[in-house]
Amino acid sequence: MTARAMTQHTEKLADKWGAHFPAAELEVLAAAGYGARMGFGERPALLVVDVTYSFCGTSPMPVLDAVRANRRSCGAWAWEAVGSMRRLIDAARTAQLPVVYSTMLDPGDAAYEPGLWGAKNARGKEDSPAPAAGPRRDNDVVDDIRPAPGDLVVAKGKPSIFHGTNLLDHLIARGVDSLIICGGTSSGCVYASAVDGFSHNLKVTVVRDACFDRVETPHWASLLDIDMKYGDVIGIDEAVAHLGGLTCRVS
Repeated sequence: MTARAMTQHTEKLADKWGAHFPAAELEVLAAAGYGARMGFGERPALLVVDVTYSFCGTSPMPVLDAVRANRRSCGAWAWEAVGSMRRLIDAARTAQLPVVYSTMLDPGDAAYEPGLWGAKNARGKEDSPAPAAGPRRDNDVVDDIRPAPGDLVVAKGKPSIFHGTNLLDHLIARGVDSLIICGGTSSGCVYASAVDGFSHNLKVTVVRDACFDRVETPHWASLLDIDMKYGDVIGIDEAVAHLGGLTCRVS
């Protein structure tokens, strides 16, 4: 890389990530060549990761209040992201692209195996196979972006949407070559799914406005790491514009 190209690359990373990370760290990443733009694939699928009442809560309350009510909830931040997800989902359906939702396996499901989840959370004993009060269960997708007929809903037991599921078979059958990912949490299931998508040689795009977490530091660190090594992190307007451009290729 020429000196001029290196300077330009460093400036691009600073413009994109400078509000969240020290310039010296971004300079190191640029010098190592990370953060090149991968670009979109020809036939994407939209993955909507774990946008459930468990992770969003039942209303957009402050996050500390939200986690006191439900240890997984991300509070108001999750509900802010749902609006951007709605735009993404509408654009994907207009383009007739596959839309895939994930939820966590419910503790009451016969296939549920907690594994080591409880070892990393002091409140893990609060998980219960009993149905949640009222018409909703924790692992239902929120009504604002509920799945439509023909959408795939994947129940998973681990962070990645690929782990132990039939998702890859579903994508291959539909000729999918790339993923556009949204949902939560950025540092957990979104990150794990993005890395696994990359590992299956699928081009990965993550829409930052349509992702959420409980706290900001792991949110931004995970998005940066994806953008440096595993895919492209972009804004909602660019994602919707790209999906809108695909409609001309739908027969």
